[in-house]
Amino acid sequence: MRQQVVLWLALLAAGPATAEWNYSTVAGAGGVPLNVVTVGVPDQPAILFVHGIGQSHYSFRHQLDSTLADEFFLVAFDLRGHGGSGKPWAPEDYDRAEIWARDVAAVIDAMGIRRPIMVAWSYGTLVAMDFIREHGDEELAGLVLTGAVGALRPWRMPPPDDPVMRDFERKRKLQISPNPVDNVKATDMVDWLTEAPLPEADRKLFQAIGLMFPAYARRAMVDRRFDNQDLLDRLRLPTLLALGDKDNAFLLEDANHMVKKHDNMSLSVYDSAGHSVFYEQPRRFNEELRRFAARVIATTESP
Repeated sequence: MRQQVVLWLALLAAGPATAEWNYSTVAGAGGVPLNVVTVGVPDQPAILFVHGIGQSHYSFRHQLDSTLADEFFLVAFDLRGHGGSGKPWAPEDYDRAEIWARDVAAVIDAMGIRRPIMVAWSYGTLVAMDFIREHGDEELAGLVLTGAVGALRPWRMPPPDDPVMRDFERKRKLQISPNPVDNVKATDMVDWLTEAPLPEADRKLFQAIGLMFPAYARRAMVDRRFDNQDLLDRLRLPTLLALGDKDNAFLLEDANHMVKKHDNMSLSVYDSAGHSVFYEQPRRFNEELRRFAARVIATTESP
């Protein structure tokens, strides 16, 4: 109850939405209920947003509340274990690509959208690769990867004595602890989401949303091992990498390597931005997403 009150107060502080958000529930893999929000007209080309670990569809509020809804049908959902979606307790409910792919497919089917452009952030880029591994890339019109590159390149572990890495590991242990007091102590991990400090209202909101994600689900998700390098050469759909130059989740040289070797990929680097460029620089991100989507759709519809 306390967490719900905190979330409600944070939502009030964050201000009202500027467009109508329509909510529904979709049955994902194994019947897990998935919380889905849509904005815009269903017969417009669709953009599907997939958030990162410990957050929710609300991460994309600067997109859902933008003029993108005038041209596109915007769809976002809470990953299983997150936000308003179901939170199954068994590790096997989180540890297979097939499960995540079925969740994404269920949302696409239930919303009646065909070949959406997928915008995937952080852990969401791994979910995107799960979907592509199971379904191929023909069911998507385009792909935007932000905050990570979906394990298409190997993740290079920072030195264990790196102070940033030590702090990350300490807080991650608190996040997956069965003691809720530890979980609360780790909520300042939201400060990793952006390069500049978060506005206090959003900081409290993101902390509250993080506490809706149970530690057992987080443990199962972070215990997965990812290597999608085999998908890189098979990925044919137009792909935009939108990455902050201050993000510690990857190396820009890896993104540059991908773009140089693959004509279907392009890179947009956001100066002075961290892990959440769509939140930190929403006007630029939305305009680049609009242009990317228009180009992809024009190519798809051309004879």
